[in-house]
Amino acid sequence: MRRIYLLIIGLFIILYIVPLGLRPLFTPDEPRYAEIARELIVHNDWVVPKINNLRYFEKPIMGHWLNAASLELFGENNFAVRFASALAAGLAALALFTLLRKFAGESMALWGTVIFLSSILVYGIGTFAVLDSPTSFFLTAALAGFFFAYMEKQWNARKVIALLLFGFFCGLAFLTKGFLAFVIPAITIGPFLIWEKRWKELFILPWIPALAVIVTSLPWALMIHFRDNDFWNYFFWVEHVQRFTQHEESQHPAPFWFFIPVIIGGAIPWLFLMQSILSGYKERCTEAFKQPLMRYAACWLVFPFLFFSASSGKLATYVLPCFPPLAILMAYGLDNFLMRDKPGKINLTFKILLTILVVATGIVVIAQIGFSTGTIKFKHFDGLYGQDELFKFTLAVAAIALWCSLLYMAIKAQDLKKKIIYFVLGPLGCFFAWNAAVPNLVLDLKAPERILMKHAGMATPDTMLVSYKNLLSSICWYYKRDNVYIYSKAGELEYGISKPDSIHRLLSKEDFEAKVQARPRQKILIILESPRLISELPASPDGILEKKILFQEYK
Repeated sequence: MRRIYLLIIGLFIILYIVPLGLRPLFTPDEPRYAEIARELIVHNDWVVPKINNLRYFEKPIMGHWLNAASLELFGENNFAVRFASALAAGLAALALFTLLRKFAGESMALWGTVIFLSSILVYGIGTFAVLDSPTSFFLTAALAGFFFAYMEKQWNARKVIALLLFGFFCGLAFLTKGFLAFVIPAITIGPFLIWEKRWKELFILPWIPALAVIVTSLPWALMIHFRDNDFWNYFFWVEHVQRFTQHEESQHPAPFWFFIPVIIGGAIPWLFLMQSILSGYKERCTEAFKQPLMRYAACWLVFPFLFFSASSGKLATYVLPCFPPLAILMAYGLDNFLMRDKPGKINLTFKILLTILVVATGIVVIAQIGFSTGTIKFKHFDGLYGQDELFKFTLAVAAIALWCSLLYMAIKAQDLKKKIIYFVLGPLGCFFAWNAAVPNLVLDLKAPERILMKHAGMATPDTMLVSYKNLLSSICWYYKRDNVYIYSKAGELEYGISKPDSIHRLLSKEDFEAKVQARPRQKILIILESPRLISELPASPDGILEKKILFQEYK
């Protein structure tokens, strides 16, 4: 087992840590969180989060502290920007492992950890610079701490420490993403205690964690209040109440069923083993949900999932806190299936998947060769990879070929556990390769680093920079500026730029034209990506249009 644990740690480092710097930052999220962290350091202001030196109150401070600490440790680079998210995924897996090993046994702990870390949604978010991964870790650690306390039948030091840890991690989750830190534990623990017929403990257990929450979060809560007493009003009403209830374009509206395909697809590759996992419940389903841990996992999955689904604003990343309990439930079914040692239809599943992969890869390879040689042509599309991306294309094909080879080995293996191991190792090569094989077609749409740095010489220190809202964070991050003017619309910076000391940084078309006409020996550089906005700019002989991003100078 020690070798297996070392293997899991090694795979985590290879998959989650090593590739963090291989691809550029994707807009809008990654440059945004990179820039907030950078400005905490530059301004030596560890209380008020800012972008472009404008107040940014969509999230509290903890996630930005973590990112800033990473920048201080590793420097201002893509690896550092993503490190906190990847580390949080690993720590969430550790909390899950600790919980399962104590209350479900070593085998369940092993499978639960592997299922969690190898699920595609967990991996995608864990190697992406957003705050959902740290939030998920804090919630996982908090809920694990509560269960440790619950299972202590008598009041003792272990129970008190577990409750304090529960509150401590809830406090950290609150400082990362707000009141969600209290909602998720409440709608998990309440139904669980009722199911366990111990509902009276709802009036006893919360007091010690509440004290830990206050000690953890109150200092910053007071500091931000005294620095800007409008923070809590905006953060509570706009970022929580309105985001949950209002169907506005800026709040990512989606239908109630939005998270159903997200959680199903996010469980790939384990989705392909769902029949086997469910068969592990076939004979022991009633027995399973007599166990406190399984009841706890069911409440932890179902009620937060319904809560996220009820919200009007939805993004795929929001449902990440549901994956630790999903891993527990899937691990139980898989462990029971493996103990029976009856492959059933598992080989048929592998054969179907292998056939799909081989056929799909063949079609893609033939199509790509056709695009490269000019024998296949489509309007406005020249293939997934350009002619200068042979290495990326080869890497992508090699990763899929490795997956096919391991699937074939899974089919031929006689031992059922080896079948599962070969199966799960297959897509991990694709996970890793993705970071180095992202086609320029995608990078040009989502990662402006190459284009911005190519023209960085135009943005000299004395140049007045003007940007449309979508590119602002990237421009601040790559050009190391926090005094960029915003053209036309403020977007997510609307709150910050509405303040009296900042409103002058938002330029209408007329404001911009007036600055061009009145510039006293100062060069102005405007960077846009909207054809409509480009067409309304004053004429200039110094414009550069590249990949739908316009750099236009006024000297």
